Amino acid sequence: MNPIDYLVGQGFRITSDPTRYRSGIWGKRDYTLDGYNYDTYCGGYHRAYDLAKAHLAPVPAVCGGEVVQGTNRHGNFGGTVVVANKALGIQVIYGHLARNLKVKIGQTIRQGDTVGLQSNTNYDNVPMASHLHIQFQNYGYIAGERAFVCTGINPLKINVSEEGGPDTWLWQGHFTADSRIRIRDHPSKQAPSRGIIIPGTKVRFDRLYVNEGLWWIRITVGGKQKCIAVGEKQTGVTFRRANALGRLWGKAGGLDTSRGKKKKG
Repeated sequence: MNPIDYLVGQGFRITSDPTRYRSGIWGKRDYTLDGYNYDTYCGGYHRAYDLAKAHLAPVPAVCGGEVVQGTNRHGNFGGTVVVANKALGIQVIYGHLARNLKVKIGQTIRQGDTVGLQSNTNYDNVPMASHLHIQFQNYGYIAGERAFVCTGINPLKINVSEEGGPDTWLWQGHFTADSRIRIRDHPSKQAPSRGIIIPGTKVRFDRLYVNEGLWWIRITVGGKQKCIAVGEKQTGVTFRRANALGRLWGKAGGLDTSRGKKKKG
């Protein structure tokens, strides 16, 4: 389940959908009223969803994580809460909340915890209808006010079905690629690309993930933990079986599965 479906399941309705803007470009809204374009600051883009349930309705966290910088009663989006989830490789901005936020920076929260109340607060205190502005970004601090406000990724491929991020096995082994594979910061196609693994490259891994319909492994590159996708996850086919059938984008070996699957939450 993606985060927007999660909120709809909690009784919220979508009032602004970046996949359906007239421009045909994701997030290019150009909301204009009486000749004024409310999206001018971001070059016409509104890279976020707007949803509504009821004024002062509790807003649930779509995923767990840590409440981080950018959270402020008088933030960029009025009452603003920012939650970072390293396992998913994202951070989530909840905006236009009532000023009495329900969380504070440094706090760890779980999916479903109330982050604030739906409201109509904003940076300029201009009149607006009560609603939730929710925006998704790649994990990590974004420098500069304009970049923070205007940066957003499509959340529809993010899986928040269960607390704790993607399915994770604490397996170790090595993998030899037979295809060119992008190196990512996190096990997600939306995470930044940090280079390429070329065919014939052998890497060691210490984590196995399933996310976005793909098998991923965690490797170390330049002293930093990175991830690569190693094949498509097929229903009913385990990683070992996919490896044995040659359905991965290379060959895994030396598997140590003794630590099993990581519990979520």
